[in-house]
Amino acid sequence: RKSKFLKKLKNIFTIKTYIYLTFIFNFSFVASQIVPSNSSYNENIIWQNVYTDGNAGKVNRGVVDSQGNAAVIFMPDNESRIHKINGNNGELIWSTTIENTVGFGISEINDNNRVDYIVCGGIGSSQERWIARLNGENGSIVWNRTYNINQGNNMFDGVRTTIVGSDGYIYGSGFVGGDESNTIFVVYGGSAMVIKVNPDNGNEVWTHINDQTEYAMSMVESSNGSFFYGSTNYDENLTLTKINSNGTETWTRQLAGTDSVIPADLDITNEDIIFYGGHSYRDGNGEPFDYTSIRIDLEGNIDWIKNYASPRGYNLEYIRNELYGIKTIENGVYLFGGTGDEDESYSEDSSVYESSDVWNGWVLFTDLNGNIIRSDVFCHNNVNTATEYGDITEDGYMIFNDTDAFGDTEVGVMKILNPSLSKSDILGDHNTFLYPNPTSSYINLDVNKNYQIVVCDMLGNKIFSQFGNKINIEHLPSATYIVSITDKDNDEKLIYKVIKN
Repeated sequence: RKSKFLKKLKNIFTIKTYIYLTFIFNFSFVASQIVPSNSSYNENIIWQNVYTDGNAGKVNRGVVDSQGNAAVIFMPDNESRIHKINGNNGELIWSTTIENTVGFGISEINDNNRVDYIVCGGIGSSQERWIARLNGENGSIVWNRTYNINQGNNMFDGVRTTIVGSDGYIYGSGFVGGDESNTIFVVYGGSAMVIKVNPDNGNEVWTHINDQTEYAMSMVESSNGSFFYGSTNYDENLTLTKINSNGTETWTRQLAGTDSVIPADLDITNEDIIFYGGHSYRDGNGEPFDYTSIRIDLEGNIDWIKNYASPRGYNLEYIRNELYGIKTIENGVYLFGGTGDEDESYSEDSSVYESSDVWNGWVLFTDLNGNIIRSDVFCHNNVNTATEYGDITEDGYMIFNDTDAFGDTEVGVMKILNPSLSKSDILGDHNTFLYPNPTSSYINLDVNKNYQIVVCDMLGNKIFSQFGNKINIEHLPSATYIVSITDKDNDEKLIYKVIKN
C-alpha cells in the first residue's frame, strides 16, 4: 500500500523497546511497544456506508463539521471529489468534482451561520498549490485559487491541510519543490511551506517557506495565537516549527529520537499540549510498522514517545500498523489508521478478526498520558478496509476508509459510539436516574420498569448482564466500569460510567 514510505527506512533502527537518555534538550523519555490486551471488532457502529457514486479514488481526509455532518475528500485520477454525508443516518447529501486537481485536505469554515468547506491539494501537471472554498449547503464552488511559485522543473508543490485561525484567516501547510506528485504521503527534496489566505476571496496574504525541513504535514494554533507545524527531513528527526500570524518563524527544533517516525498528523489540546502522530518502522520480514504518539510542549520538548502494535494477535514481524490521523479531546487522544499484512509469504486466520491479509481500520483511544483506554478494529463487508482519517463526534467518532467493498477503492464511512465516554458529560447529570455513583455495592435505577443492564470494563469487555432495575457490583474490584441500560420496548440505550469504590 505505501511503498513510498520505504525511502526513509534505509538507515533507521529497530523499534521494539528503546530507552532514550538525555539529549540536547535535557529530557528523558521511554518509547516502548505497547500491545492492547483486547480489541473489539465491529462493535458500537451507529451506521456505516460505502459510497459508489462516481469514480473511485483514494480517501485522504475527512471532517465532522459543527452541525454533526461529515465531508470527505478523495482523489480519482486527475480529479478531487468531495462527499457531504448526513451525520445522523449516513445518507449522501451532495457530491462535487473538481477536475485537474489532486485533493489532499478538507476542513470546515463557519461564516454567517453557514458551514462551508475548505479543500486543498495540488492542481495541474506541474502540481501547483491549490485551495478552494465550497458552499456547504450545495457543494458549489465559492472560489478556486492556484498559488504559483517558481521551483523549477520536475518539482511539485501542494497544500496538505488547512485550519482556520482565531483571526478568521485560512492557514495551509504543505510543501514546495517536492520530488513526487499525486500523493498525500511524505515527499522529500523540497521545503516546508505555510500559506495564509483570505477566506472571502482566496487571495494569498503571505507564504512562509522553511528550507530547514521538507514538508509541513499539519499545523495547529495554541491559545496565545502562535502556530506550530510538524515536518520532517529524509532520514532525520521530525521537526516542530513555531511561527506567528505574520508568517515569521520563531524557531525550528528537531525532536530527538524520532528519525524512525513517518509523520502524519498534529493536534493540540485546550491546555496547549501538542500530540504528534505517525508510525514507526519495526524490525521484521514484512516491513512492519507501529502507531507512534508523541506528546510535546510548546517549546518543542518531548514528554514521551509511545509505540502501539497490532491489535489482532498476528505475528508482529509481518503486521503493518499505519497511523494517519490524531485527534484530541478534553481527556483523551484518538489514533486513527489501518492494520494489515502485505507479505506474500505470510497468511493467518483468526477466530475473531479477518485474516491477516485483509486490511482493517484500527482506532486506538488513550488518555493524555498515552495509556490505552480502548482499542477497536473495523472492517466493511469482510474486505480490505484501511482507515485513512478520523474525526470526533459528540459521543464518539467517524472514520473515513479506503475499502474494496465493491471491487475498487471505494469511500467507506462509519459512525461509531465510544462507550468509554461518559454519557453524563454530554447529556448532563444522570445520577438522579442511576444512583449511587460512586458506589460500593448496589446500583439503582430510579424507575419501576425493568431494563437490560450490561456491565463492561473500560475496554468494552462484557463482565455480566441482567434484567431488572437494580444490580449488585459488590463482587467487582474497585475500578471504573461502563454500564449500558437498554429499554427493549423502544430500543433506547443509555451508557454511563460508574465508579466502584
